[in-house]
Amino acid sequence: MNDETGPDELVKNKPSDPGLNFPNYLSGLSHDIRTPLSAIIGFSDLLIEPRLSRAEQRSYCLMIARSSRKLLDLMSNLIDLAKIETGNLEFFFKPVYIKDLIDELKIEINEMVSLYEKKQITLKFQAPADNMAYFITDKGRIFQIIRILMENSLRYTKEGSISLVIKQDSPELTTIEISDTGCGIEKELLKNLFEMFPPTDGPLGKKTKARGMSLSVVKKLCDMMGVGIEVSSWVGAGTKFKLNVPRREA
Repeated sequence: MNDETGPDELVKNKPSDPGLNFPNYLSGLSHDIRTPLSAIIGFSDLLIEPRLSRAEQRSYCLMIARSSRKLLDLMSNLIDLAKIETGNLEFFFKPVYIKDLIDELKIEINEMVSLYEKKQITLKFQAPADNMAYFITDKGRIFQIIRILMENSLRYTKEGSISLVIKQDSPELTTIEISDTGCGIEKELLKNLFEMFPPTDGPLGKKTKARGMSLSVVKKLCDMMGVGIEVSSWVGAGTKFKLNVPRREA
């Protein structure tokens, strides 16, 4: 990507709700932290066994890699949430060329396909015919948002396809659609899909199990970047996320 085109626009977010006690996030994440750590330690111990077959070694290594990635993503999300809550998250807006963005995402998602051993899933990417088509946003953050949504699709899709479609139907709007043929999401769960701690889970810090942490980060990032996000889902048929990126000047 030609990252030198156009000046950067630095935007610093304002602090989030000051009444939110961030350490409560951690108390609700104990299970999410311990599970991948236990897997990493357990399968690392198993690799020491001298009579393992190559197939077993590969399986254990993949489990360690998946758990390590999950733990890294969790830590990254926690850092982002801390920056959001304290108002220290910065954005750098500049031209992002769609073709380059998709090329980088192809590499990332194909690596995930191998990691999750889901080679039976077809990946589809669609971009404007104009190779110089671009929009103004924070490249790193829009990449992060799309990657999270596509990785979620990968986790919950056993077979079929996952698609990324980026369109510019008008000069004022760029749309990004991530859709899959996975298990779908029940209607009741859609209401609080972007909340880490849904209201029905009880008070924060009291045996509260966090859920959708990555999706919570996605929603907060979209809100701060001025990106609209919509979700449609059909149980047993798949899910589609749509991002609406309005035009802005560099």
